[in-house]
Amino acid sequence: MTREELILDCRYYNGENEPPENVNALFWGYEQVWVKRMLENDPTLQHCIDYYAKSYDLPSLLPYEEDGTPLGMKAILWSRLDHWSYYPANADEFKQWYQEQYVANTKTHRQLLKNR
Repeated sequence: MTREELILDCRYYNGENEPPENVNALFWGYEQVWVKRMLENDPTLQHCIDYYAKSYDLPSLLPYEEDGTPLGMKAILWSRLDHWSYYPANADEFKQWYQEQYVANTKTHRQLLKNR
């Protein structure tokens, strides 16, 4: 995929060098890293995807068709929730956090284009 195609799957990152003021800078940064690592075919990202997909059945928990967020982005988000939490997040906690904090009232750029 090209950079432009990957950005279509983002909710906050539009390809800028700095996050706009009206955007959640943390999520913007996670998406920026996801795009960069996807383009570089970074093995760390694949390891993260493999871990969360196998350990928590992430593809079934939050299917792409349901929300338009690629599995790799979901794996990064889960790793960040684990990082910032006092204890490892479980599937229910991640799903609630993901829905309330990341997805709430946002759409991917691809979803927004479809709705035009």
